[in-house]
Amino acid sequence: MLPAWVGGAVAAVAASSLTLLLHGQPLGSWLWQSLPVPPAQPVPLPLAWAAALLPGLGAAWIGSALPRLRRIFGLLATASLLTLSQSIVLALHHIAWEPLPTLLAIVGAGTIAALLRPELTGPTAWFIDKVSPPLLARLAQAENQDLLRPAQRDATILTCRLLPDQTPPIEPATPRDVLKFHEAFRAQASRILLDHGACLDPTEASGVRAFFGLPLPLPSAADDAVAAALALREALAPFAPSSAASPPNFGIGLATGPLTAGFVDHTYSALGEAAELSRWLAAETAHYEVPILLDAPTHFAASHLEDRPLEFVNPPVGPAVEIFQLLGTIGSLSPEALARRQAFRDAITLLRAGHAEDARRRFADASLGLNSPDPVLEHFISLANDQSQRDAASSAPLAPPGSAPSASPRRKPAAARKLPRRS
Repeated sequence: MLPAWVGGAVAAVAASSLTLLLHGQPLGSWLWQSLPVPPAQPVPLPLAWAAALLPGLGAAWIGSALPRLRRIFGLLATASLLTLSQSIVLALHHIAWEPLPTLLAIVGAGTIAALLRPELTGPTAWFIDKVSPPLLARLAQAENQDLLRPAQRDATILTCRLLPDQTPPIEPATPRDVLKFHEAFRAQASRILLDHGACLDPTEASGVRAFFGLPLPLPSAADDAVAAALALREALAPFAPSSAASPPNFGIGLATGPLTAGFVDHTYSALGEAAELSRWLAAETAHYEVPILLDAPTHFAASHLEDRPLEFVNPPVGPAVEIFQLLGTIGSLSPEALARRQAFRDAITLLRAGHAEDARRRFADASLGLNSPDPVLEHFISLANDQSQRDAASSAPLAPPGSAPSASPRRKPAAARKLPRRS
């Protein structure tokens, strides 16, 4: 990539230098004479030279970075048309600007960079449009091709999908609208994931699935996946309901673990329990009414996240796992939010240890200062209340034989929140 960009940059400098020869005697002067009022004020020489050099450098980057030639030449053609139209508009405003150096810089620099760029062949070509251009360039320059052979590799998997049980913010009128809504969701999510260094999995049809740490190993794969999940939560806001109290229309699941990944029959595949767990967690967000869930390995692998523990669940495949709700990155929570999160953690620990009454008090601390509903907190408060009532009933002394029943009114149990559905 670097030699291609350097070659394109040299072509851009050479083409922009024509400004020194054409300034004051533009080639387009014969055309401008046909205008009602020919332009009389030439563009200053430094500005004309910069107007040719900077688009040429941009074209060199396009030619060296984009993987497909059709996209490269489409962008170069668009830039050339804009340059010509800009020259005409300036001439109509009595400003003479010769577009030839800029046109030569754009076309020449972009074409030379595209020709000097190493052609992707073999397995690397499969990753075009599935990884970002910088990652594709690193993959093409990787000397160790064993990374692409089938083997057990650790990675973090992110699955983002629309939730079928939820209603879109704007009800589609036709099946075509449903498909357009779904494809727009996939396109937006794919762009965010590529920008964060992910490798897209084209086999995921119900949403978008991406791998962090594949095909090239990354020491910060879990943190990169967390950052991508939080960016998705913000970027996919147009696909969420307009009411803040409504559950989200999409779910994001993060899981970390070993995968069997590599090339087989000209296709790169990655299979494993972590991939299926990520997909299941993305769907499980609907029952907790939160946008992002992650498993315990991701919680321990990522070092720059803020989350809170929920409970142990039984996924359809594999052993029971502890799941967490992702809240943000380190430093993103206010002191009040950190205090509520700590109170929630303490309450979960007490509830798991069987101290329901103490857990109720800490859950009450976790609800102080909340400005919006917290379905997860409400669910665990309900569990703590139920457990506390059962503990009180089991510890109450037995009435003596023959004694009359107490006349005190029976306390009505609190309405329990619907438990999350388990597969």
